[in-house]
Amino acid sequence: MKPVQLDFHKRPSSTPWLGLVIVVAAVITLLWVMTRLDIAEQMRQQLDSQEDEISWNRRRIDEARNKEQKEAPTNAKVQAAQQAQQQAIGPVLVVLEQTWLPNVAYTRIELASAEHLVKLDLEAKTLADALALVDSLGSTKGVKAVSLSRHNMRVSDPFRPVQVNLDITWEPRQ
Repeated sequence: MKPVQLDFHKRPSSTPWLGLVIVVAAVITLLWVMTRLDIAEQMRQQLDSQEDEISWNRRRIDEARNKEQKEAPTNAKVQAAQQAQQQAIGPVLVVLEQTWLPNVAYTRIELASAEHLVKLDLEAKTLADALALVDSLGSTKGVKAVSLSRHNMRVSDPFRPVQVNLDITWEPRQ
């Protein structure tokens, strides 16, 4: 154990350069930390600008891809189905146009190309006109079957037209 010095008149020995060295080391350390923080801030800004550029490029690529998808069909299967639908209903519409009678008004035409079925609602002046249309549709080439689903007379109308619902099945083209 070191003896305790109780002489208060004796000057303590000090090393004046030790405090100066500590202050200089602290300043150097502070400057080093500040430069590292500046470097980290610059790297963060560079990284942010790179992220912005990448997101802008990705957005531009996505927009171009979406534009291509809107212009072109999604795939060949969808395009083939659309062409098949358009080719399938064309002859049926021609048959309806050719067999139309002046005393008959088509009020609704519903086409189901997958089932090869046309649901037709019409009004005729008389039931004989509606049946004549059914006969002419039934004898047309390409029509498989014509069935009269329902008919009734509109009593509220003074001319008393006949409302008829027809189901027409056609033969698909090969």
